[in-house]
Amino acid sequence: MNTLLRGLWAGVMATSSMTISLFQAFKSLPFLQKAPLPPALLSKEIGEKTGLAKNLTSQQQQMFTMVSHFGYGAAAGAVYAILASKVPGNPVVKGSLFGMGVWLASYYGLIPSMGLSTSAPNMTKKRNFMMFASHIVWGISLGYAEQELRRRGSKMLDGRRNPVLAK
Repeated sequence: MNTLLRGLWAGVMATSSMTISLFQAFKSLPFLQKAPLPPALLSKEIGEKTGLAKNLTSQQQQMFTMVSHFGYGAAAGAVYAILASKVPGNPVVKGSLFGMGVWLASYYGLIPSMGLSTSAPNMTKKRNFMMFASHIVWGISLGYAEQELRRRGSKMLDGRRNPVLAK
């Protein structure tokens, strides 16, 4: 499987794990901190600033949020796959470090530089910890998924070669 495709796919799989961990962690937040999760806040704010999400219904906004969230995770997964193929090591270590780096670069760099309000300095410690931990979950999942997809190559789940991926 092509490195870029492998990374995109691993990023989508890892974002699923991250999203589940966010849903679970959200339940433990104090009542007053149960504002929408950062992916929803960010997609709404970005959509409003860019005009991409004007006049969306609630359901359309949720779809925009999920597409944005999974798209960002997939893109970061592609970057990881390129780097992981060049750096030896355990996928748990590489993935968790990459996940921490994505959180740091996003919540202390990219988000504030875009003038968005959902940056780490603007969140409570508990919400920051929730986001940091979910990025570690994402990174570990990404590391394992990328390694497994690389190991399998073009084989499908039943072990046979996928003619589309074998090219």
